[in-house]
Amino acid sequence: MKRHILALGNSRSSSPASPGSVLGAESGSAFAAAAGSDWRWLAGLVLLLLTLSGLPFLFEALFGDGADFQLHRVTLILILALAALAQNLLTGYAAQPSLGNAAFFGISAYLLAWLSSDLQQPYWLAVLVALVACALLGLLVGGPALSVSGAYLAIATLGLVVLTGSLLTLWDTSAGRQSYELTALPEVLGDDRSLYYCVLAVVVLIFVGAFHLLRSRVGRAWIALRDSEVAAAACGVALTRYKLLAFVVSAVLTGLAGVLYATWGTTATASMSSVEQTIAFLTMIVVGGPGSLLGSLLGALFVGLVPLLLGELPDPLALGPLQLPIAMLTTGIYGVLLLLALIFFPGGLSAIFARRPFVHASEEGESYGP
Repeated sequence: MKRHILALGNSRSSSPASPGSVLGAESGSAFAAAAGSDWRWLAGLVLLLLTLSGLPFLFEALFGDGADFQLHRVTLILILALAALAQNLLTGYAAQPSLGNAAFFGISAYLLAWLSSDLQQPYWLAVLVALVACALLGLLVGGPALSVSGAYLAIATLGLVVLTGSLLTLWDTSAGRQSYELTALPEVLGDDRSLYYCVLAVVVLIFVGAFHLLRSRVGRAWIALRDSEVAAAACGVALTRYKLLAFVVSAVLTGLAGVLYATWGTTATASMSSVEQTIAFLTMIVVGGPGSLLGSLLGALFVGLVPLLLGELPDPLALGPLQLPIAMLTTGIYGVLLLLALIFFPGGLSAIFARRPFVHASEEGESYGP
C-alpha cells in the first residue's frame, strides 16, 4: 500500500490536467492495484486451505493404508511453520537476533508431559500452564536481553538454550529415562487425522492473527525497530515495551509449537532444547525469507522435509569406513542450506514469489510483506 502512495510523488503526466484530477486518477489506480493484490492473496489462501483440508482424503486415495503416516509427516511441517513464525516475528520483523527460542520449545514440552502424565492434570490445563510459563520466561529473558544487542544478544540467548538443554537432560537422567513420555492425551488427538485438523486449525488462526498484528500499531513499531532504532525512538516508539512484547509473543508461539510437537510425537526430549534445534529454527527463516509470513511456511516445508527424507536411510549411515549419524547429517544439511540461501537467495524463497527481485523493506518503502 505504501509503495503505491509513495509512487504518486514521482508521477508525470504527458497531457495538461488539473492536479486534483491527476491525483484522483492515480490514487484510484493505486487503491485498485492494492485491492487486487489483496484479493489475489486471499484467493491463494482460500485455495491453500481447501487443499490442506482435503489432504487426508487425497492421501487416502493415493496411499491407502499408508495415508495416516503421510498425514503424520504433514502435521510435523505445520508445527515447524508455527515455530518458524515465532522466530520470524522476533528476528525477521522486530530485528532481535535471539537464538533462545529452542529453550521455550523444550520447556513447554516438558511441562506438558510433567503436568499431564505425572501430576494427572487435564491436558488442556497443562497446555495453558505451559504457555503462561513460556510468557513469563520470555519476559524474564527479554528484560536483561535489552541491555545487549546484535551478536551479544545472540550469544546470550544461545547460552539459555545450552543451559536449558543441560537441565532437561539432568532431569531425564535423574528419573532414569531417555525421554519424557506423554501417557494421557485427549481422545480428540488420539489419531493422526484428528491431530492434523487440530494443528491445521491452530496454525491457520495464528497466521491470520499474525497477519493482522503486523498491520497494527505493534507491527509498525516492530518494523520501525528493524529499520532504525534511533529513528523509531525519535518518532516516539517505546523501544523497551515493544522489544519485550516481541520476546513474549515469540516465546508463547514457540511454546505452543513445542506443546504440539510433544503431542505429535507423544514424547518430550532434551534435544528439543539444543544448538541443533536452534540451527533448524534459524535455517527456516533464512531459507524461507526473513520478515515474511510466506517465508515461514516455505522455510518449514524445506527444513521439515530434510529429516523426513533422511529418516528413510539407515542410522548410522555407512559411508565407506565412516559411520555418520543421521542427526549429524541433518545438521550439516541445514548448514549447507543456510550458506546457499545467504549467497544465492538473500531474500529467501519468498522473494522468488515476489513481483520483483528482493529489495530490503527500508529501500522500497514497504513496511511488511505477506
